[in-house]
Amino acid sequence: MTRTFRTLLASALLAAAVPTVFAEDAKPVGEPAKAAESASEPAQQPQPEGYHFALTGPGNQAVTDASEPFKDKYLLVAFGFTSCPDVCPTTLYEFAQMLKIVKAPEKIQPVFISIDPLRDDSERLNQYTGYFDKRIVGLTGAMADIEATAKRYSATFGYRHNGKKVVPPDLPEGYTVYHSTMIYLLSPERELIDAFDYQSGADKLARDIDKAISKAEGGKS
Repeated sequence: MTRTFRTLLASALLAAAVPTVFAEDAKPVGEPAKAAESASEPAQQPQPEGYHFALTGPGNQAVTDASEPFKDKYLLVAFGFTSCPDVCPTTLYEFAQMLKIVKAPEKIQPVFISIDPLRDDSERLNQYTGYFDKRIVGLTGAMADIEATAKRYSATFGYRHNGKKVVPPDLPEGYTVYHSTMIYLLSPERELIDAFDYQSGADKLARDIDKAISKAEGGKS
């Protein structure tokens, strides 16, 4: 199955959806924003510093980067949203392929943080990430927590409607989403050890991760 087919299929799987470089979704959606907001938004959590996180994981459970399965792992982190038509499914496909060829996949925990929490609840998000690989964990959270986390990573995102910027909590029906596209590799101590372009390709991503981990571990890998 080609990458193009898989990415198109992934977008179609959640076609109930919304419609993204920088990435921006191209197609506004028809569901009312207020309906999305009424689905129970995760409770806001105290936010840590640096590249740590405190968000909502599978099963709508509060998690931190010290929780399983993140504890003591290298984290490969991307920001995006389930209705992204191109950038996000490409990134997750490359995560999945990378896990098949990287030297020590057991050391790496891929993480996909939604920047569209009004639409991406935990169940929807992890259904989406799980299509690519069950090892990829989707995280969502209260809008304020997503904003704080993205800011700590220097990731950017926002929303538009009819060509104009709109801001939460008053996102109108049919808003679109845009976001930066960097991928972050964090050490088990949550230091940033490398960052990658989203279209690196799985082979290059695996090589760069192997090189970064080897360097971080003093050439042991």
